[in-house]
Amino acid sequence: MKFPLILVALLSATTCFAQQSFELAEDRPAALNGVEYGFAIRNERNRAVKDETFSRYEVTVYATNKSGCNKIMFPRQTTFGTQDQNLLAEFDCTNATGKRMTSKNGSIKAQPFTVPYRQTMKNAEGKDITTTTDVQAGHMLRNGETISMEFIVLIPEGERPRMKVRVREIQETF
Repeated sequence: MKFPLILVALLSATTCFAQQSFELAEDRPAALNGVEYGFAIRNERNRAVKDETFSRYEVTVYATNKSGCNKIMFPRQTTFGTQDQNLLAEFDCTNATGKRMTSKNGSIKAQPFTVPYRQTMKNAEGKDITTTTDVQAGHMLRNGETISMEFIVLIPEGERPRMKVRVREIQETF
């Protein structure tokens, strides 16, 4: 009787953390909740590796907030801890080989934001002193902001990179 309950609990927990995924076309971003996710090829050339020739691409992946408002991600405790609280999207090149110290994927992460916290304390003479400390409150993708990263992929010769993006949905905050 306990096993089915544990199984149902695990399945419901994993579906809560599911990410949406999109196939991407070059220079045609996918949009979700006002944020565009895409990639562009910056450089390409052929490279010989041992007795094979590969196409080498420098790829830039990006996320741009075009929603008209800031996207804020507050820290939250999950079953799996608090890691990757700032993860916006993971990009995978499905036909990359990963040879010769090249990548198959990359991720975009939001920048931290802080809020001022004022605190009044008494010093050694008994006088009140007010100090202001910046406290990290979460992560933010500002309206109009673009976050990008670059990585290099090796693809079988004659092919173009095929990219897929897994998007973490940002909760709407008011």
